[in-house]
Amino acid sequence: MDGRLKILVVDDEELAQDFLHFFLSKKFDVYTVGSVNSFYKILNEVDFDLIIMDVSLRDTKDGIQLTKELKQSEKYKGIPIYILTALNTTKERENAQNAGANDFLVKPFESRYLMKLIESSLITST
Repeated sequence: MDGRLKILVVDDEELAQDFLHFFLSKKFDVYTVGSVNSFYKILNEVDFDLIIMDVSLRDTKDGIQLTKELKQSEKYKGIPIYILTALNTTKERENAQNAGANDFLVKPFESRYLMKLIESSLITST
């Protein structure tokens, strides 16, 4: 890739991966994964600037668990993580916040808002 900032999208729905890849790749290098195994594999290969994490992964772990792991890791704790979910409940928001997520986005979301949020996070974290 060409040295642009790198974003990882973790979502088990291909349509969501495709949309986010298409939309975000205009400004960023975007990688997508749909499983926990591929998530761990790509973390060992690429240093990401931001992660968009779906809550419901239908796998051995969910997005909240993965976020918590990352935020407890010295290497990854400074990376902004946005939780993405269709579940807009107080409990989900609390779980995301307790895991260390930087923000909480509910599907469907406004793509321009997401872009502004990402740009704001990446400007302040770089």
